[in-house]
Amino acid sequence: MTSVEQIKSRLNIADVVQGYVKLQKAGVNFKANCPFHQEKTPSFFVSPARESWHCFGCSRGGDMFSFVMEIEGVGFLDSLKILGLKAGVEITPLDRKDKGEKEHLHELMDSAKKFFEARLKEDSRVIDYLKSRGVTGETAKKFGIGFAPLGWRNLHDFLKLKNYSGLEMEKAGLTIKSSGPQGSGYYDRFRNRIMFPITNSSGLTVGFSGRIVPWDAEAEKAGKYINSPQTVLFDKSKLLYGFDKAKTEMRKQDMCVLVEGQMDVVMSHQAGIENTVAVSGTALTHEQLNLIKRLTQNIVMAFDKDAAGIGAASRGIELAFENGFDIKIALVPLGKDPADTIKEDASKWKEAVLGAVHAIDFYLSVYQDRKSIEKNVLPYIAALPSEIEKSRWIKKVADKLEASEEAVWEEIKKIKKNSGSRAQAAGGRNIPTESHPKKTRRNLLMDRLKGFIIWQDKTEDKELKELFDKAKNDFNFKEEDFKESLALEAELLYSGSESLLTEAQAIIKEIEKDGINLMKATIPK
Repeated sequence: MTSVEQIKSRLNIADVVQGYVKLQKAGVNFKANCPFHQEKTPSFFVSPARESWHCFGCSRGGDMFSFVMEIEGVGFLDSLKILGLKAGVEITPLDRKDKGEKEHLHELMDSAKKFFEARLKEDSRVIDYLKSRGVTGETAKKFGIGFAPLGWRNLHDFLKLKNYSGLEMEKAGLTIKSSGPQGSGYYDRFRNRIMFPITNSSGLTVGFSGRIVPWDAEAEKAGKYINSPQTVLFDKSKLLYGFDKAKTEMRKQDMCVLVEGQMDVVMSHQAGIENTVAVSGTALTHEQLNLIKRLTQNIVMAFDKDAAGIGAASRGIELAFENGFDIKIALVPLGKDPADTIKEDASKWKEAVLGAVHAIDFYLSVYQDRKSIEKNVLPYIAALPSEIEKSRWIKKVADKLEASEEAVWEEIKKIKKNSGSRAQAAGGRNIPTESHPKKTRRNLLMDRLKGFIIWQDKTEDKELKELFDKAKNDFNFKEEDFKESLALEAELLYSGSESLLTEAQAIIKEIEKDGINLMKATIPK
């Protein structure tokens, strides 16, 4: 049995997909809003019986391997590795020349992660510091926290011994190329820093974030945190720190807890709030929202109730509202971040998350006068996609300002008319809706018939078989026309029908009728 066959025999495609997308039962199948294009009505279906998935909106589809390839943006070998790990199937290593660039760089990043983890175990000073921040050994291991020791080429020399080149290390964002009077060379990007591996949604290391140690005053000039640069693996605008560890709980709890930094995520998971992720020093992006939206449309944001904290959160709130999210705010004690709060008393953090208030309620409590509310609250209400939801908040604002609801509605209209939204003005945008070329009615009917034929390929109904054979001949169907994904649509549409023969005859009749109409339209008058 091949590796692919072993994996398919051990994993259910619905379980694989549900690791990324929130599925709903639809008879013997499952449905969801497609993770690959924006839609309001589910057109994405998973069929455990056929071990396949298909979206009738964007026409993507395939098996569990193609799904992982699409959603992770990886090649087949990486999808094999990801699913092999889930299934407990050992994948035989390939020669380096047989691997794609991404697969090779993923292995390099994994070697770097192991190097940093080993160096942490050797440095009692860093271990003591992490303990002083409340991080347990078990948590450090779970998140792969490591340490980049002081020195210019520690990691470089380690990876060199594993036959990785300086150019490959630079491509992965681990080293920097230098040139000078002494010649050119490579030196480590991360030095004397606590290392947090940044992983994609499957847990593969794609980058690092290095935090200064408190005793290195010089390092602070370069920044408290240094992140990997953009590489073929790493794009921080498309990643959420801790997402691979949080996604299962996000789906179960139907909620995402969004914080600012890595330590906040680490400590929140340690405190039992395992549906927590971080934006890691970037304003919330539409790509990050798209990641979250696969699993939930409820977000709890945590930030300090000071000007900096309020400003940091507000940059993403409107964008999230525009894309249909329900946003609440978890308030931590003034001057403390979630990590510090948890260290002192984890129950206070849990209370803050459970007692989170709606974002607009929060801002109405912060801003009291008319001008501040017009500037800082009304744009959020204008961003809400639901008119009913808007009217609810407009009534609340009108009551607070002792104004008429009509006056507030007029201000909302001005906001939408003049500039759309603050998020758009700041460079934000809605999660894009993909457009796809529309098929003619005849093509759609033909595809439906082909799907019917594949679905009932092993039918014992003699009349149905004869009908299909005649249709194949009449419509000149070729073998390559029959795609497995078409069968799923037929199964979904007709599995409860009293007479499959009648349904198939009706499709053929419509195709013939459409053909006659087409001929009439082309005859000159």
